[in-house]
Order: sequence, then C-alpha cells, then structure tokens
Amino acid sequence: MEKQITTTPAAMPLVTLPEQKLAEFLDIAGVGRELPQEKRRQFIEIAQAYCLNPFKREIYCVSYAGNTSIITGYEVYIKRAERTGLLNGWGVEIKGSGEDMSAVITINRKDWTQPFKHEVYFSEAANRTKDGRLNSTWAKMPKFMLKKVAIAQGFRLCFSDELGGMPYTQDEIGPEAYNKAEPAQAVVTAEVADPEELPLPQDALNALGAAQTKAQLKQICIDIVKALGDSYKDTLNRYYRQHAGKLGA
Repeated sequence: MEKQITTTPAAMPLVTLPEQKLAEFLDIAGVGRELPQEKRRQFIEIAQAYCLNPFKREIYCVSYAGNTSIITGYEVYIKRAERTGLLNGWGVEIKGSGEDMSAVITINRKDWTQPFKHEVYFSEAANRTKDGRLNSTWAKMPKFMLKKVAIAQGFRLCFSDELGGMPYTQDEIGPEAYNKAEPAQAVVTAEVADPEELPLPQDALNALGAAQTKAQLKQICIDIVKALGDSYKDTLNRYYRQHAGKLGA
C-alpha cells in the first residue's frame, strides 16, 4: 500500500473569490461565452460556497459535445481533509489486475477508533467509449486513474460533513460523458526535463517511455495533462521538446 502520513500545519484561512473575479476566470478560460447562464451561475455559486479557486485549478469546467460539467481535482479533497485537523494518515492499495482490479483506500481519522475503508472496482469506474473500449487515459494509466477515483470517493465519504456536495472529479463524471466525445486536445509545445526528474506517477513515466513515434509521445503528453491537470503542462512540454527528436515521425 502507498502510505501517506499527514501532519497538520496551521492552515491559512480559505478565501472566497468575488463574483467578478470568478466571471473573469470563465472569460479568460474561453468557456464563459459558451456556458448557459444557469451553468455559469452554478459555477460561481459552487466556487464561492466551497471557497474553490479556479486559478489554482480547484474548480473548472470540462465540455463534451456541448455538455459542460463542473469538476474539481482529487487533490482538493485531500487538502480540505487535512485542513480539518482530523486526518491521521491514509493510503491506497491496488488489488488484482485487468478488469478484476480494484483500489482500496484506507483513511484514518483522529476522532474515529477504526480506519475507514472504501473499495472502487475497475469494471465500474473505468471510462469507456461508445464501442466499449477504454478511454485513452484509462488504457494507458489504469492503476493511477483507479487510485484517483478511490481517493476522491473515499475522502468525500469519510469527510461527508466537510466535503459532501463538492463537485466530482473529471474521472468520476461517468462513462456517459466520454461516450459523447473526447475532450478537446491541447497542443504540447515546450521543453522538458528527464523522466527521472519529473514529479509524475510511475504509470505516467512508463507511458512516456513506451512512445515509439513523435505522434505517440505527443498524444501521451496530452492524455497525461488531461489526467493530472494543467499544472503538468510545462513539465510535459519540456519533456516532449527534449525527447521528440529521438523518435521517428
């Protein structure tokens, strides 16, 4: 099991961004004009209610064939649980393989006598296309994606008073969203450090190392950004710039 030991430093107070600032983010991100008015209002109200900062990728929108979902990153659940002062360590374990694989998250709370456990099954959680094939990110990094779902679901259940009602993560929005379309692809252009120096999960490094052509490497970088978030763009851009020249077209 991958164990995470949690300490609780003095937390900075959460900041609620004003409506004007949140509206500005939607316009800068390029989705504001496309959002229906009710979805725009919902985004602003959720961000303010839970003090989520879109400029830190704590809340954002993903569109699939005209359908927009308001989502958050799985890291937000961990950070908010830490802020309660009740988190006393957690870990995720992968059991089995292939379609029989599952991820079990164990969370310890200081005010509970027994650890909280939650199991997520690959066959139920994995996102698939219309023809039943795995979504590209799930196909390349199945263990990591399953762990992300287990973390989000586990923390939301274990800290239901604090996290209940928060947006789901992109990995939880369900196969039906992926059945409609794949997300728009961002172009990867920059420079990157050596894989050993990257703060990336092992599944991501394995996927990058398996690329045999520039096109494959570019697509893998795009998939990882979709899985991990825009904060990894610069790292993957640098990686692509450094390694693409070693590969064929």
